[in-house]
Amino acid sequence: MQWEAVRASAQWAAYGDALGFITELTDTAGVRRRIGRDDVTTTVPWKRRVGGRYGRDMPLPAGAYSDDTQLRLATSRAIRGDGEFDAEAFAKIEVVAWQAYALGAGRGTKAAATGLMRVEAKWSQNIFATKAARYVDIGGNGAAMRIQPHVWSARDLTNWDNITRDVVRNAVSTHGHPRGILGAVLHAVLLAHALDTMELPGPKQWRPAIDWLEQVPDIIAKDDELAYLWLPTWSDAAGIDFRSAAITVANECRAALEAFEPTSPLTTETYAALVEQWGGFNEATRGSGTVTTLLAAVLAHAYSDSPEAGLLLAANTLGSDTDTIATMAGALLGAVTAGPPPGTVQDAKVIDSEARRMWDISQGREAATFAYPDLLRWSPPKATLDLVGHTPMGPALAGLGPLTPMDPPATSNQATYVWGTLSFGQSILVRARPDLRPLDENLLPGDVRQPRGRPAGDARPAGDAPREQQLLFEAPLQAAASAEQRPVLAGTAPEAVSERAHRHAPPPVEEIVQELARNGFTPEQVGRALLQQIRGGRYSVERAAAFAGLLARAYHQDDQ
Repeated sequence: MQWEAVRASAQWAAYGDALGFITELTDTAGVRRRIGRDDVTTTVPWKRRVGGRYGRDMPLPAGAYSDDTQLRLATSRAIRGDGEFDAEAFAKIEVVAWQAYALGAGRGTKAAATGLMRVEAKWSQNIFATKAARYVDIGGNGAAMRIQPHVWSARDLTNWDNITRDVVRNAVSTHGHPRGILGAVLHAVLLAHALDTMELPGPKQWRPAIDWLEQVPDIIAKDDELAYLWLPTWSDAAGIDFRSAAITVANECRAALEAFEPTSPLTTETYAALVEQWGGFNEATRGSGTVTTLLAAVLAHAYSDSPEAGLLLAANTLGSDTDTIATMAGALLGAVTAGPPPGTVQDAKVIDSEARRMWDISQGREAATFAYPDLLRWSPPKATLDLVGHTPMGPALAGLGPLTPMDPPATSNQATYVWGTLSFGQSILVRARPDLRPLDENLLPGDVRQPRGRPAGDARPAGDAPREQQLLFEAPLQAAASAEQRPVLAGTAPEAVSERAHRHAPPPVEEIVQELARNGFTPEQVGRALLQQIRGGRYSVERAAAFAGLLARAYHQDDQ
C-alpha cells in the first residue's frame, strides 16, 4: 500500500461527501436555493439550515463536509499509534462530543450517540429502545461511511479477519441491525482489495466479498468482548441468531447483484434505475448500509477512469443518499487515482495529516496517539448544549479540547451556532449555549489541562471571571495559531513502533473458564484469573466483565 493511495482515498472520500452534502435530502428547487443553480459541478460556498426546523441557515465554506467525514476523522483519532482501535474512547468520547458539531447526521446515529451518554452504556453495550429508534433496528450507512481508517492503517490488507474485527467493534457502538454492521464490513474489504491490488473491485471481487459476510460471526466468536458482552445482549434484544442474520444479509446482496447488468454503461438514466431497483429512493431503505455499499462499489467500478464524473453522478441523483454514496465511492476511487480531487475540500491539511498517520501505522512506524480524557473520570454533561463550555484557557469542546471561534456567533431560539477551530486544526460548527457553563477539567484531553496545584493568580482571565458562565464569543485570550504553525495532531503523544504483531496475546477468556471448570472452580484459581483480567491493560474492564459473564454460565451449567 502506497502513501499516495491512502492520501487520495481520504481526500476523494471527503470531496465526495462535500459534493453530496450540498444536494442531500432536497430537490432541484432546494439545490437552486442552496447554490443558485440546478446541479452541482464542484464544491462551492452555500447555506444550510442546521438545528432542525427551528434552527438557523448557516453559511458553509466551499468543501464543507458532513457527518460522514466528521466521524471518519473521529474513527481515525481513536486508532492509537500502535494500531489498536480504542473502541471505548471512540464510543464514549468521540461520538458523544460529535453531537455538539454534527452536520447532516442521521436519526439512528444521533439516537445511538444519545444512548452513549448514559453512564452504564459501553461501546459493546449500547442497547437502547426509545420512541424514536431501537438499537437493533439501526441498519443505515452511518457505520459504513466512517470505517475507512481501519483499512488505511491495516498492516496486512489481505488479513480480512483483523480488519473485520475492528470494523465490527466500531459499527456496533451505534448500529445494531445486521445490514448496518455487515455493510460496513463489505465496504472495508472492498477498499482493502483496492488498496492491495491498486485495482477497483469489480463483479468478480464483489461476490467473494459478499461471501465473506457469512464469516463475520466466526470473527465475532474469536473476540472476547464481542462474543461475551455484545453478542448475548444483542441476541436477547433482537430475538434472532446473528449467524442466520448474516446469511440473510449476504443473500440479499447476492440477489441485488443478480439483477444488475455490469456490462451496460452506467449513465444518468441507468444509475437512477439501479438506485430505484435497490430501494435507494425509498425513505425506508435509502440509507441502508448494504444498499449504499453496493451502489458505491458499482459507481466506483463504472467510473474508474473518470472519478469526478462518478462522484458528480452520485451527488446529482437527487432523492438518493447523495453524500454517503459519493463519499464511499470516493474512498474507493481515490485508492486508485493519482492526485487530489479537482475541487476545494475543507480541512484538507487535517485530512492529509490523519491519512499520513494511518499510513505510518500500516508501515509499523512511530505514530502519535490522541490523549483522550481518562474514561474513569469521564462524565459528560447531561445536555448536549453543555458539551461546549468555558475553561481557564477559553472555550473548549468536551473530549477534544480548546476551541477557537472563527466568526461571530449566530443565535436561534434555543442555541448559538459558531464556526470554530479545534487545536489540531479541524473546523467545526458548534451548537452551544450563548453563555457557556464551566467545563470540568476531567473532560479535557490530558495534555491541555492546567497543572494541578497551579496558583490561582496564574490562571488566565477567563478562569478568574467571578461569574459562573462565560460568553461564547468573548475576545480570545491569545491569538490562535495559524494552520501552518498549529501542530496537526495536538492532543497526541508520541509512542514507539508497535509491537502488537510480536506480543504474546492473552489466552481467550473461554479457554480460561474451561480450565477453571476442569479444576472445579476453586476460589483461589477463580480469584487469580479475575485479577489477571483486571490487570490486563487495555480493555481490562471489558475482559473482566466478559470473564464474569462466561464464568457464571459455565458454573451454573456445571452445577446442573
